[in-house]
Amino acid sequence: MISGARARHGRTSLHRDRSGQALVEFALVVPVLLLLIVGVIDLSRAWNAHQVITNTAREALRSAVVDNPAYTQEVMKEQIDNQLRLAALDPSRAQIYFDGWRSGAGNPATIELSYRFDFDILGPLMEWAAGRRTVTLHSRFIMRNE
Repeated sequence: MISGARARHGRTSLHRDRSGQALVEFALVVPVLLLLIVGVIDLSRAWNAHQVITNTAREALRSAVVDNPAYTQEVMKEQIDNQLRLAALDPSRAQIYFDGWRSGAGNPATIELSYRFDFDILGPLMEWAAGRRTVTLHSRFIMRNE
């Protein structure tokens, strides 16, 4: 009996203890998983900002091409700034280019709205990899004056 107990004990000592294996695998996978989740969140914020500037530019241009003497370029700039603030975007990061203001019925009017977007969470990683942490989002529309 003693020899059988030693044999069984010897057999189990040949197998490694795997009680910490799951913990080590979890520790290796978690940073990659967190980076993926954070990346999705940051890219979703950028996509939302792009949708906001697209909608804002379209609305501003639509108001500009309709023959309304009360709608001035200052009113248009204020409308764009208000829309950006409502979306929690900083209006000072936006650049607006407008051409064709009331140039006559049927003539084209163009608006370009650019916004510098900062990646808050992925920014340091992007700066390390690409040398910058911001991207410039653009939106451009052309409509005919009415």
